[in-house]
Amino acid sequence: MQGLNQVLLILHFIGLAIGFSVSISNIVMSGLIAKAAPNEKAILGRFPPVMAHVGSGGLVLLWVTGLTMVFTKWNGFGSMPWQFHVKLTAVVLLTLTVGYIHRLMKQARLGDTSAPAKLQAFGKMATLFALTAVIFAVLTFE
Repeated sequence: MQGLNQVLLILHFIGLAIGFSVSISNIVMSGLIAKAAPNEKAILGRFPPVMAHVGSGGLVLLWVTGLTMVFTKWNGFGSMPWQFHVKLTAVVLLTLTVGYIHRLMKQARLGDTSAPAKLQAFGKMATLFALTAVIFAVLTFE
């Protein structure tokens, strides 16, 4: 079982890296888009939605590996300390936020002019929830 848990942990960290790469790349790209010439904005604007789908894949990987390890390594949620439950709450809020971001992306594609500003705000919220999850993961598993 130890070998399986090591593979799961490696995959978990890969999911984490994917998720944070999306947050950081979209923050950088939004700055570039804001300063871009009008004819460049449409081309640069194709990047964030693609990265959002990459990030969703990372989030799915985190859920699958994390839930599996809770049972294969720690025998379920009951054995986890309170810090883990804060972490899990942050991950649930992150997941809900990412779902709403995908909804906003669809609205933006359909012409909703208020969606881009909301996307930036909810993107920042997602990053905050992700950071909270990482901080409490460290406190849980130190």
